[in-house]
Order: sequence, then C-alpha cells, then structure tokens
Amino acid sequence: MRILRVLLLLIPLVVGGCSGSTDTGTTDDVRLEAPANLAAQRIGQTSVRLTWEDMAAGEEAFAVERLRGAGTFASILFVPPNATQAVDSLGLYVDSTYVYRVRAFRYVKSSGYSNAVTVQFTLPYP
Repeated sequence: MRILRVLLLLIPLVVGGCSGSTDTGTTDDVRLEAPANLAAQRIGQTSVRLTWEDMAAGEEAFAVERLRGAGTFASILFVPPNATQAVDSLGLYVDSTYVYRVRAFRYVKSSGYSNAVTVQFTLPYP
C-alpha cells in the first residue's frame, strides 16, 4: 500500500515534468501588434509593391486587404510570418484608385490594421 502511495505521488512529477520553469505564458498570450509604416510603390502599369514593418511577435500570417473606389475592403493576399512586403498585380485596372491595408493573424486572433495607403493607376505610366 505504501508503494502505491509513493507511485501516485511520483506519477504527476514524471508526466508533468519537474523543471523549475519560470515560463508564464505562450505566444497566444501576447497581443498582436499592427504592422507599421505601410507604403506602396507602383512597379508596373498595373502592379504595386507594398512594404511594412513587422511589429507582431508570433504571427502565423499577414493579410493584405484592398479597396477599389467606394467598395469594401477584401483580403487579396496572405503572406507568411515575418514577411515585410507583397506584390499585388492581379485584377488591377488602369484609371482606378486602390486603398491597401495589412494586419497580422495568429490562429483566430488578428492585430489592428496598419495605416492605409492609396495608389492611383493612371496612364501614361512612366
């Protein structure tokens, strides 16, 4: 009977570990910061390069959203963690204005949005 009591006391230590870890949280506990300093540069007749500063820790991806005219924002690109740029070249029209914003994701959590930037696609392109 005494051996059984000792085993019952030791099992949680063996299974759960007995290190004196001082880790008080995971990346799930950390608030995701919004990307900063979003900038856009037109790189072709209908292409734009977006760059930003990654302020988040532990993000799973970034979502790039685009708005055309008076419509609503829609997610158009998802880029991997720690990325700081993306290129949009699909479905863009000359003589149109687009607004972009970016936010970080981790599982079901998301950061706030970056600043918004506007790009005008007018001709002639330099």
